[in-house]
This record gives sequence, C-alpha cells and structure tokens, in this order.
Amino acid sequence: MQYRLLILGLAMIAGLFTVPVYGKEIFKDDAGRVLYTVDDDGSVSMFENSPTDLTISVTRGSREQMQPQITEISPESIAAGASPILRLKGKNLVGATVKLSAPTIEIGAYAGKPKSLDLPLRIPAGIPPGPVVLEVTTPIGSTKATLKILELRIGGAEPAKRETTGKQAIMTVAPSACPDGMVGVAAERGGFCIEIEQTFAAAYPKAEKACAISGKRLCQALEWRTACEEAAAGRLPLKDMLGDWEWTGTQAIKEVPGESTDYGGTGELRSILLGQSNCKTERDYQTWRTETISGRCCK
Repeated sequence: MQYRLLILGLAMIAGLFTVPVYGKEIFKDDAGRVLYTVDDDGSVSMFENSPTDLTISVTRGSREQMQPQITEISPESIAAGASPILRLKGKNLVGATVKLSAPTIEIGAYAGKPKSLDLPLRIPAGIPPGPVVLEVTTPIGSTKATLKILELRIGGAEPAKRETTGKQAIMTVAPSACPDGMVGVAAERGGFCIEIEQTFAAAYPKAEKACAISGKRLCQALEWRTACEEAAAGRLPLKDMLGDWEWTGTQAIKEVPGESTDYGGTGELRSILLGQSNCKTERDYQTWRTETISGRCCK
C-alpha cells in the first residue's frame, strides 16, 4: 500500500497526472482546459496550465481574494505608431481578457499567467495622445488600469512637430538585446526580434497561443519580409525562411476570391502566409481552416 502511494506521488510530481477538478462552477478556455472552479462554499480555485495541458499550479481563496488585480503596468506610456509588448503585473490573471477604451488599438494573441499578462499592441500612428483605459476581466471579476498614449515619435526623437514641412529621415535600428533563440532585425521604432528557426506547427488559433505563452507574437507580414530579405542577403542567420508557408500575424479582408486584398472592407477574413518560394509572394488563408502550418515568433 505504501509502495503504491509512493508511486502515485512520484507520478503526480513528474506531471503524469493532472489535478482532479471538482466544483459547483467550472470555467474553461477555448481548448477545454479548466481555468477556475467555484465550490459550494464560494471558494475559488485558479488553475495555471502548461501548453501540454498539465496543471502547473493551483491557487485557492475566497471570491474576494481571487479578484483580478493590476499592480504595475510597463511601459506606462507608449508613443503613437509603436508596436510594443505591454506587460501587466498583478494577481489572478489566468484566463484574463482585455478591452481597451480606444478601439483602434489592436491587441495580438495573449495568455494570462497568475501574476502577469503580456499584451502585444499595435498603436495607430494617428491616434490622439491621452489616457487609454484597460479593462481586465476574468470569470471571477474585473479591474482597470490606465495607459498613456504619447504623440508620434520619429526616429526616437522628440514628439513630431506638425508645423515641420521638410522631409524627415526615419531611423532604422535593431534591438540591443533579444531572448535566446532570437535575433534582432533593424526596422523603424527600434526594430524587432525574430526566432532564428521555426518553433511550432499548428492551426491559426494554436499558432497565436504558441507565441503568446512565451510573451511573443506572430510576426507581421512586413516584419517577416524584412527579416527574409536580410537573411537572403546573408546579414541574418535565419534558418528555413523559404520552402514552406509560414504564419504571419497580418490579416486582411477578401471580398471575392481573385480580387485584390482589401484591408478596410467587409468580407472573408484571411491570414497572410509567406515563404513558399520567395520573400514576397503571399498566400491568403481562411482563418477558419485547420491546416497545420509552421511558423516562428517575433517580439
């Protein structure tokens, strides 16, 4: 008997068994993983899951204690035209969704962890400066934080002056440092980091999550092309950029098959794939399809 209990304990430590879930209310994500349970006495359990569906941690408390909280937002201000990763720190952020008071700001794929939430943002160049309210919601409750939008900055200089009539050079620089397995690419607004090789193969929703889980995002089509051209010229050590279609985070509306891409119309939403034969040829891919396609992340 003691031997069996020992084996069971070791197996659970090794992650071979998931934690059993019992509760009056159960909240799951789109993949069917349990995020929260609420017991008959009102106690809340929050589950942090790995990409392979194993339970990493369980946090328990009363409904009041398990409300989402934001204690820090970094950076606190972002210039118009930027595409940063906004990091929220706090508590009870598993399964959080985010809504912005400025609907023109685009949010990439993200996945909340117990104490942090990384949001890939795309700030339009024409957005007016001022505060933007972020509403963070989980199945247990919601909270708010404020982000400040600054005027458009060109080349990292002071805010652009509207009275300037001459042409201004836009500086392109690479990030000073990138995470392991990534390399910096020179571009506007400080450049970006891209993974050296393909790191996943999945359908679109899982492709987004594969990047979001590690605080990254799918590369935009323009970023992917820039990196591909640099690699083709021998200036970046990227692997397998050509030969297979790869995901990008750029999506567009196709009115009718065979017509040109319309980024502002209404019709069928398509994702842009790149890399089959060269750095520029695109494939418009229906987002509802479930074909497994390779990809790499940017940051």
